[in-house]
Amino acid sequence: MSDYIDQKEREYQNEIVKLFCDELKYDYLGKLQYAKSKTTLDNGEKNSPIIDSEVRRFLSSPSNHYTDFQIEEALRILKEETRLPDKKRGILSDTSNSVYERLITHIAIQPDAEHKHENVTLFDFDNPLTNHFAIAEEVSYIDPLTGKHSRPDIVVYVNGIALCVIELKRSTVSLEEGIKQSLSNELDLIPSFFTTTQFTVAASDKNGFKYATILTPQKFWCHWKRDDHAVGVKLTDKEAFREFFRKDVFFDLFRYGVINDGGRKKVMRPHQFHALRAAMPRLKEKTDGVIWHSQGSGKSLTMVWLAKYIRRNFKNPRVLVITDRTELDVQINNTFLGVSESIYQAKSADDLLDALQMANRVKDNSHKSWLVCSLIHKFGRHINPETGKEEVGDDNANIPLEKYLEELQALLKAKYPNGFKAKGEHKFVFVDECHRTQGGRLHEAMRAIMGSDVMFIGFTGTPLLHEEKKKGGYAQYTKVANESEHRFGPFIHKYLHKEAVDDKVILDLQYEGRDVEQEVSDKNKLDEKLDEMMKGVAEENRRNIEDRWATVQKIYSSRERIERIANSIFDDMARYPLNQDWCNAMLVCDSIYSAYKYYQYFQHKADNTILKDRCAVVTSYNPNDGDLRKKEDGDEATQDEAKFKNEMATQSHKDLGVRNAEEYEVKAKRLFVNQPACMKLLIVVDKLLTGFDAPSATYLYIDKDMRDHNLFQAICRVNRLGVDLKRDPDDENSETIFTHKEFGFIVDFKHTFSNIKNAITNFNDANGGLSGYDSEDIEGLLEDAITRNKKRLNDAKEAYDAMRSDWERQGIHTVDEVVEYFLTDFENNPAKERRLLFYKITQAFVVAYHNIADYIIRAGFTQEEADCLHKSACEASSLRQRVKQASDEDFDVKMRDPQMRQLLDRYIRADEADTIIPATADFSFLDLLTSSSNTDDAARKAEEEAGSKKAAAEKITAKARLVINDWKQRDKAQGESFAVRLQTIIDEIKKETEVTVETIKQLIELIKSMNGKSATPESLTSDFEKALWNNRSDWTKLDNDAAIELILTISEYFQIKVFDGWKDLTRPAGFKCLKGLNKILGENSNEEQIYAVHSIAANNL
Repeated sequence: MSDYIDQKEREYQNEIVKLFCDELKYDYLGKLQYAKSKTTLDNGEKNSPIIDSEVRRFLSSPSNHYTDFQIEEALRILKEETRLPDKKRGILSDTSNSVYERLITHIAIQPDAEHKHENVTLFDFDNPLTNHFAIAEEVSYIDPLTGKHSRPDIVVYVNGIALCVIELKRSTVSLEEGIKQSLSNELDLIPSFFTTTQFTVAASDKNGFKYATILTPQKFWCHWKRDDHAVGVKLTDKEAFREFFRKDVFFDLFRYGVINDGGRKKVMRPHQFHALRAAMPRLKEKTDGVIWHSQGSGKSLTMVWLAKYIRRNFKNPRVLVITDRTELDVQINNTFLGVSESIYQAKSADDLLDALQMANRVKDNSHKSWLVCSLIHKFGRHINPETGKEEVGDDNANIPLEKYLEELQALLKAKYPNGFKAKGEHKFVFVDECHRTQGGRLHEAMRAIMGSDVMFIGFTGTPLLHEEKKKGGYAQYTKVANESEHRFGPFIHKYLHKEAVDDKVILDLQYEGRDVEQEVSDKNKLDEKLDEMMKGVAEENRRNIEDRWATVQKIYSSRERIERIANSIFDDMARYPLNQDWCNAMLVCDSIYSAYKYYQYFQHKADNTILKDRCAVVTSYNPNDGDLRKKEDGDEATQDEAKFKNEMATQSHKDLGVRNAEEYEVKAKRLFVNQPACMKLLIVVDKLLTGFDAPSATYLYIDKDMRDHNLFQAICRVNRLGVDLKRDPDDENSETIFTHKEFGFIVDFKHTFSNIKNAITNFNDANGGLSGYDSEDIEGLLEDAITRNKKRLNDAKEAYDAMRSDWERQGIHTVDEVVEYFLTDFENNPAKERRLLFYKITQAFVVAYHNIADYIIRAGFTQEEADCLHKSACEASSLRQRVKQASDEDFDVKMRDPQMRQLLDRYIRADEADTIIPATADFSFLDLLTSSSNTDDAARKAEEEAGSKKAAAEKITAKARLVINDWKQRDKAQGESFAVRLQTIIDEIKKETEVTVETIKQLIELIKSMNGKSATPESLTSDFEKALWNNRSDWTKLDNDAAIELILTISEYFQIKVFDGWKDLTRPAGFKCLKGLNKILGENSNEEQIYAVHSIAANNL
């Protein structure tokens, strides 16, 4: 059988060589294998990553005009720089990175002693297909450093320089073995051969094709794929070879797709390459657009690669990278510096203008600032109409857009009398997180300052969705105007969440719903205390307070409930995987107060100390005495809450050994990312949940209502791949902590299951996001919205003018007289009724004006009319506020929040947290599993526990999916059968307007049938035997009786004959197991049938 296996591998390698030569038109350099006991080829030459004759052949071609001296000197320098001085991993990485920069640039050499240096380039970058693409096989190499020998299967040479090393494996061996072989060659056997290698490939005729670059850990190798958004469709090995090694693709990957990220070599994943390819023609045409790449898929590096492409292909380029948050601005700066790109970070609004205006940063002794990063707020500047002073960065300036831009131009003219123009022949602006706040006046100011000859590219991982557009209606058209596709043009490229999960770029998620039952312990006492607290409060205001605090969200914040949830988290921390040093968690709270309540319990109050000194609160709150002074006029409860937050924040700084909030956040994040054993839990509210700088975790505990893109970004905190860590990050020789992260876990205390499901569904729908409108649709929507809002403004202004005329007819002209008018009761005309109408009319007018203010000239108003409307809206707003203050109706219900919270902490009782939707495939929460249980009773119980028929159906469906996925791994045929039945029920649910008891019963019957398993012969009792029976068409053609007998024989073989290690086909035990199966199945069986039986056994035993 060994000869048979060697023959199969040889046949496979021949097929790949033939594909390279016949289809891809690579030249064949032959087998470069040393003869037995030899250290050279037959011609006396030694193999090398550089083939001298091939390099000379290219450099001496007619298209090049290099002298013999230049050619030989280039070869000498290249060989010298590619020589590995030491076999240490870090040395190989550094050498490889420096060699790559040499390969894609040039070598400066004098043609002779009388002439200046000329650039010798080793590749023709202008005409990629004129380069010489070739392969060699069985390339023997003896490393001069290690003295060890290895023989890569195929090496791809371009112009005589080895750029890719390929390991091929027979179908019976996993791709992982090919990857291990490649890493062994790089790290142990022949590291000197890999100094020029940019790509490493492992392939098998049955298990596909994966690629990476040198020194890439196994879990980061990836499949090549087409740009078609297909999920669950893997290219065959030969399809991948044809796509990846197509000459133009492979050369672009080599030239543009390799990067040195902080000393670690990285190459583009398929979606990053396809994004660059899609952007190339748009960059030439300067056509704006959006790159939508799912959270966690390397969007920041895509930005870097795009910037590098621009620098190499455009004369005198200028790239500006814009964010909307300080931490993102810092992170982008660090990202570009990490890949050895000089980037200038604008320090202020004036500094940004200077950086854009000047070609050189002479005063900073820096290079040409071709690359600048800045906050978008540094573009905004206008004259405050109240103070007459210049203000920077106010996106909500209370003046019309046209006037705002006029003032901006006037300020620029005053600062730059000779005129302002951003330098650069080719200007590009990258706008990070473009779905969020890259709109309004600041966006318009940015465009005005950058000029018309600039291309804008928006980057987003969570764009605003079509449904979100529709929710706002036309009245909120300004939100539509701010959305990415209208601002930045059509999509350049998309890479959806489901694609990233399928490609193993990010991890799939497991959801678990938990509930903490709450009830009022003493309703009479609660009502009594409430009456005391509300003394002196107007009845209407009391109703507003009670309505606000009658919501479940407010009850959720009670102290006892927080402690119950904390105890539930303690339990998790003691179990796998959170008890591992690589695993950590984030807890999302609904308020800063709640966050510190959790921290107080974890750190100081709880008997369980597992999180003591290993948790932190990271919020926007910064404690200072000024906060307390502001609250001195408030009631006791308000003062207590402010004091509590201040004291806990200050205490948390002491607990972590830092002086202020800035140091606290930096240290907490650093420990959480680099030493999770020392920082197991971060407690957050809004911070650290969005943006590519946000830290990743394994568990996300949700105790806050979230939805849509905010929720999606939050759950993406836990879908990142795990990274191996050092026990001491500052000591490279310290113990390595290996990460075993398989899923991201979401533990939900706020019943957001449907929100999570909708968020993931929406952000996986290529036609349901921003593409719900094309650019013409959005432009039409905007114009339609302007027309509608103009009518609303005219109607609202007419109503306000009518009311104003009414009081003017009564001789009322001053503000004080207007206030007095709305406080005075007249016969059959109570003041309160007039005030309510006044509030309604003024509010409608102010809102209508602000909805159209940015586009008021576009709406058809003259500048004089626009100024008049602006003045009237300001008057209406001011009058409304004065009347409210004078009538004591400017009551803020939030002022009573601290007092209400005290009441709930005292009178709301919480039970222990119960799991209502487990993360595993166990159905015990509804007692539905036993096939003997009564379906009617189970359906009734399910509805009672879930609260509604729809909720019950959702829960049961979610768990049915988990069981089916588990079945598919163990028994493919049975799992697919269950999946079809489940989908049929789900489709019926979608057709109906409401879920019926009959639907729930159908789901329960499906679960019971899964638990009862399938109708198999009585003599087959184990899961393994039943799986063999259900999938018998994959491995035998015997009739049923003969198949049963053979299944029992196979089952007995695995019970008695096999021993440890039989699942691993690369070990002797695995090979012996295959031989045994071959003998049992008989001479008529083929290799595929043998491996089918082995696979079923491995998944069920």
